[in-house]
Amino acid sequence: MMHERRNMAIILGLIAATLWAFAVWIVMPLTLPSIDIAWPWAQKIGSLILAAVAGATLVWALKFQDKLDDNLSKINFGQYFEQDGLCFLPMVRVQPMGETYRAEVSLYYQNRFAGPCEAVIHLRPPPGSFFSHEGKRDVHFAFTCTPGAYGVIHQPVAVAHEYQGLPVRVQLAAAVRYPRGHGNKLRSRTGNPCGTFDVDWALAFRLSEHELSGEIELKNPADVSFVLPDNVAESIGRSEYKHEILAKAPEDSLH
Repeated sequence: MMHERRNMAIILGLIAATLWAFAVWIVMPLTLPSIDIAWPWAQKIGSLILAAVAGATLVWALKFQDKLDDNLSKINFGQYFEQDGLCFLPMVRVQPMGETYRAEVSLYYQNRFAGPCEAVIHLRPPPGSFFSHEGKRDVHFAFTCTPGAYGVIHQPVAVAHEYQGLPVRVQLAAAVRYPRGHGNKLRSRTGNPCGTFDVDWALAFRLSEHELSGEIELKNPADVSFVLPDNVAESIGRSEYKHEILAKAPEDSLH
């Protein structure tokens, strides 16, 4: 809505500048040749400059300016990761759980393109530090993302007592695909590169021993620093994640 109002103001400015240029260059010399216009050449040149600036600004706004806000830039001082058009950032937060507290890994993400995508994002913490399933090592996210969507997945984790309150280095890798193609680019800024791994997309959304046990070979993973919270749950029962869509791309931005 803000962009639409701005574009309308630019269009009105272009119309006004065009009418001004038409008047001082054509109408007045033909119909009112005897009238002495103040600063005639200054008005002629000024009207052309204003029309050119308004036209160039309108072309930039319609063709080159991002159609989506960079929502992830508002988190973590603007630093985030990307794999093939999907940007994301994992963070640790604490949530109340009855009379106690539990830690969660919150994965924020945003699709830079107008095509829907499928994503698998994998975290490998130090052995025994934190986990989403008892007896397992890795934390695994598999989800679909609609065009231009901005969302977050909250995955509960248990934090071992000896790691609580300490910083840890976590390996991060991701695999992303756009089954119907990327489509139009909605946002230009890219994220930092991260590693990847092989995915059988036919089974990508199945969670099994293979995805959680540390067997997946991560290729050139990125390192992420977490400070694990203190005084949180050290064990976990049913590990139910929560998926929230925080913002959808406006329909007119997808075409």
